[in-house]
Amino acid sequence: MCAPGESLMVQHLLGAITAFLLALIPGAGFAQGPDSAPLIEQDDALRISDHVYVILDDNRRFVPNVGIVIGDAATLVIDAGLGLQNGEIVLEEARKLSDNSKFYVASTHIHAEHDLGAGAFPDDATMIRSNAQQGDTKFGLSHAGRLSQRSETLANLLEGAFIRPADVLFDKRYSLDLGGATVTITAVGPAHTHGDTTFFIEEDRVLFSGDVAMRRYPRFASPTSGLEVWLAALEAIQAFDVDVLVPSHGALGDANTISQYQHYFTTIQIQAKELLSQGKSTDEIVEEISAELSPSLSDWPEDGPRFIDIAVRKAIEEELRTMPHN
Repeated sequence: MCAPGESLMVQHLLGAITAFLLALIPGAGFAQGPDSAPLIEQDDALRISDHVYVILDDNRRFVPNVGIVIGDAATLVIDAGLGLQNGEIVLEEARKLSDNSKFYVASTHIHAEHDLGAGAFPDDATMIRSNAQQGDTKFGLSHAGRLSQRSETLANLLEGAFIRPADVLFDKRYSLDLGGATVTITAVGPAHTHGDTTFFIEEDRVLFSGDVAMRRYPRFASPTSGLEVWLAALEAIQAFDVDVLVPSHGALGDANTISQYQHYFTTIQIQAKELLSQGKSTDEIVEEISAELSPSLSDWPEDGPRFIDIAVRKAIEEELRTMPHN
């Protein structure tokens, strides 16, 4: 299914051109590659509701939480993993769980560990993308090219990977009927990326939130990322009546996971504005807010002060843009 010009090899040229820019985007990069291949677990799907299974990432780098939503007539797979080998594993797991022959596949966003497994699905599977996510595809393989340079293991996993063309494109919202399970697919970006997409299974009240709401520090992985737009994305998904929230990475959550991100961003906004009015410098504001927030967020994995620093600087930039200039 790889169209001319869409192979990973060709896209290395684009990756070389854009790598320096992507390296400057907080959250777009990763640590050095792992010793063992980041493969999706087999025979480990967790049933979390009547129609929804999740293969958890177990907090492993380059592995997403994979969603498998099974209706009476069709199956939807959300985030099929890093490269074709992972996509084949996910497809096999989905086939074990149901007898459906009709498959839909989609991604919460375009980053390689979420999107590039889709190429392993059969030609008659239907790829669904928002127009915003479609616009992000030009960066998808350049991101994969950067990952393939991290280690031989990652390079092997990404060999032959390609951006699967969309069969269905939508603007803001798309309703998918799987037969007894209705999935509301919503374009909520920009937040983590411009093309962030969420999936709400209506009957089960399960939300796949992507990187928009997780139990870990938010990553600004796009030039369009910022606190204001991320808060708008959170407001959009808060409208859903959520019992279980499945993030792109890490532990399962609930509606409180959304509220925690809202509180985090609004706290930074309010404090940054107040400290700016006191005439404090950017570095002073970063230090003060980080010192206050870090202890209360100690259960969020990853390097807290670094990500708080990034968020505070974004908040200051946004506040300065709204201030009158003499």
